[in-house]
Amino acid sequence: MELVPIDAGMRLVLASVSSNGALPNLVCPSCYAELTGAVSQGLKLRLEKDARERNKLMLWKSRVNLIKQARSLMSQKAYSEAAVAYEKYLRVLEMVYNKKKGDLSPEVFNNSTRSKELTVVASVYWDLIRIYDTSPRYGNRMGQAAGKLSQFLPFSPLYPDIVKKAESFSRTAKNPGVVKNFLKSTKSNRGRCFIATAVFANGLAPEVVILRQFRDQYLLQRALGRFAIAAYYKHSPPIAQWISKNPWVRSPLIPVFRLIARAAQKSLNSQQDPYNS
Repeated sequence: MELVPIDAGMRLVLASVSSNGALPNLVCPSCYAELTGAVSQGLKLRLEKDARERNKLMLWKSRVNLIKQARSLMSQKAYSEAAVAYEKYLRVLEMVYNKKKGDLSPEVFNNSTRSKELTVVASVYWDLIRIYDTSPRYGNRMGQAAGKLSQFLPFSPLYPDIVKKAESFSRTAKNPGVVKNFLKSTKSNRGRCFIATAVFANGLAPEVVILRQFRDQYLLQRALGRFAIAAYYKHSPPIAQWISKNPWVRSPLIPVFRLIARAAQKSLNSQQDPYNS
């Protein structure tokens, strides 16, 4: 039986679509026909994969324009149109990260290159809460947006700002129960979320400011740090409340938190020093 040589082009294609190891220089005609079929199928699969990746890249780039469009519509008080643009943005993220509708979670963004998107997502859900509050028929959607915000907000430096706005918003919202449930689920009643604030009895104490900077500039930039923050927000309110109700505890804790603040300041300084190894 006369053997058929495998040319360089076929070898290259087969190598890109298969990991079966080295190919012989010559094969029988039937084997050659099978390899030709494998090349055709492999090329089809590779082209399909390339098309999916290109589509994801186009979607990813489109998200920026969707956010800009939504925020412009918000400023024009075109709330329904803004909601559509925001929902499209969220759907783009779900498609890019292969998530079902409504399944977007903070864990998707645990890569440091994606961490900034967490803050954008949190701001989107906050805007959606306010948009859906404009009509009673959107109560369910408002509740869904509030539930998602409570997941994402602890990982974002927007946390204290949005909590403060939500507390104010709960007094004028058409669906105040949704906002109050959001505040409850995030364990974020004002003044009780930060143990350091309770210890120093002053949210503007230098040590408290340093610890907030450490949270925003250091911990939030790292996946492990963001999850540590989430755990802190979950468990800190009752501790902070207990400290506030028992001021005698503050005296022994103040020097401890000053040491922690100094250590945090050193970490911030070394991070800002480009020559530090």
